[in-house]
Amino acid sequence: MLEKLNNRMIKAVGLYLVYFLYTVVASSLVSSLNVTNSAYVMMPADILFATFAVLMYKNELKECVNKLKKKKVLKIVGSVILGVMSILALNIIMGAITDLLFPNYAVDSNTGAMLDLLKQSPIYACFKVLIFAPVAEEILFRESISSCVKNNVLFILLSAIIYTGMNFVFGSETLSVIDLLIYFMPALLLSFLYVKNDRNIIVIMIIKFIMQFVPFIVLLLS
Repeated sequence: MLEKLNNRMIKAVGLYLVYFLYTVVASSLVSSLNVTNSAYVMMPADILFATFAVLMYKNELKECVNKLKKKKVLKIVGSVILGVMSILALNIIMGAITDLLFPNYAVDSNTGAMLDLLKQSPIYACFKVLIFAPVAEEILFRESISSCVKNNVLFILLSAIIYTGMNFVFGSETLSVIDLLIYFMPALLLSFLYVKNDRNIIVIMIIKFIMQFVPFIVLLLS
């Protein structure tokens, strides 16, 4: 039992090390080579990492798929709809609070990130938002942590904290209360939904894909 836990922890730590290394190396290449469009460097790097993450957790992903096959389609659809509606409700509540407390805060970080990606490359934006975020990020921030932390409350808090922290380390240049909430609260809810869906990462990937797809298409067509 202890040996299995150690193996899962080694795999999780290894995945995070690869994530740190490839992000730092790719960013350094963009800076040192004076690349005008970072998508030319970041997209291949992101594809390699996403592939690596899927291969590392292919057995866990297969197990999740097999579990879904045993469930009724309507139950799976219901879980996805409930998850999407929960996140949508959270976004509406957070939007109302933001308008009340921060009236000058016009664009949230997630929307701003999508806009920046679209300016760089629509193809890269499509991959990053609709494939990398739902698949690679969910493996990194939920599945890998879940394999090591079995206590539900600790897992939910830890995964949300790590996700929020990593976004500020590699993403946002400034730190504000609203930025913190924009990352932390949805991450907390997604981790909760993950636990409620028997820790089936495929269900969460589908939910996140839908939540990413709708605003992305709106921005793409605007």
